[in-house]
This record gives sequence, structure tokens and C-alpha cells, in this order.
Amino acid sequence: MNRCRKTFAVLPAVALCALGFWSVQPNTASAETETGDRPVISIPRGGGRAAFEKFGCITCHLGDGRGGQNEGGYGADLRVTKLSEAEVINVISEGRGGKGMPSFKGMIDEETLGLLAKFIKEDLRLK
Repeated sequence: MNRCRKTFAVLPAVALCALGFWSVQPNTASAETETGDRPVISIPRGGGRAAFEKFGCITCHLGDGRGGQNEGGYGADLRVTKLSEAEVINVISEGRGGKGMPSFKGMIDEETLGLLAKFIKEDLRLK
């Protein structure tokens, strides 16, 4: 009987230790392919809007694309841009040094550039 009490007294302490050990283990998830490589996700979830935020476009152009004078400088009003999608991609890639638009060449992949341009031309456009 005494032995049983000791076992029941120790059991909660062992359970708490095990729980504490389990909670400090890193929470990792495996997303490996058949070759063992991990896939690269180049497009932010949420498409063009997410990329617009991720790459800091909202700093100068604001969340709705209206731009104007703000903490990022002076951003063009993307809601009324006359540039084509291809021209928007070019401006994002090459920048416009004289106007304060930085170059994102090599920082944003081609597919995401397309999503950004489409987002600017379709979603931000004044209707």
C-alpha cells in the first residue's frame, strides 16, 4: 500500500517533466519531395496583394495605391497609371532612379513580378 502511494505521488511529477520536455522540442514540419529537396515557395500566399505588402510597395504607394507624399518619399498614384503590365514589370525590376523608385532586379522572381503587375493594373485601378 505504501509503495502504491509513492508511485502515485511520483507519477504527476514525471508527467509534468515529460510535458515540459515535449513543449521545448522544436516544432518542425517536413515538406520534402521524392528527391529529398525542400520545395521553394516563391509566390507569397495571397498573390499580388501579399507581394505588394511583402516587398514594401505600401511604404511609398500606400495600401490602396494612391501614393503621394509619405514616409517613404513620394510614390506615384498606381490607381491611374497608364503603364502596361509589361511596363510595370520593367519599372519594378529596373527602378526609376531619378524618381526614387528602387530596382528590385534579382529580388523578385518573374512569376511574382507578373502577379504584382496584374494586381496594380486590375485591383488598384480606379474603377
